[in-house]
Amino acid sequence: MNTPSKASYEAALETVKRYEDRQAQLQQLAKDLSYYLSKFTDKKFKINKKDKEVIFTGVVDGKLVVGKSVCAKNDKYEEIIGKLIAVKKALSEEVDDVIKLVETEQQITIKYGSINWDQITIASNQLAEVKY
Repeated sequence: MNTPSKASYEAALETVKRYEDRQAQLQQLAKDLSYYLSKFTDKKFKINKKDKEVIFTGVVDGKLVVGKSVCAKNDKYEEIIGKLIAVKKALSEEVDDVIKLVETEQQITIKYGSINWDQITIASNQLAEVKY
């Protein structure tokens, strides 16, 4: 068995911290969504994971309202975020606070050669370029 280096151990700890922070954010968003949904007498979500979109319809104060959220091309789809954006849009509320929590999907293309993955670290929400 190979003993991990101090650097790989610290990188693993940082990964765990980012994961736990993200889970806390998502739990708070779920509470926020519950709060907003409590304003409605009737509600329905239509979720299209393939197209990364959420359509919300609901009745609030006797009025039917509709909100829609769609991920940008490289956005990571997270249902709770899509639902909250759609509900807030239906209520004509600002969504910037939720949009800033959307993560992007990382894509790496290797044209030629090979890469030693032990020497590459890519931080969350950042693009990396590898030159050789």
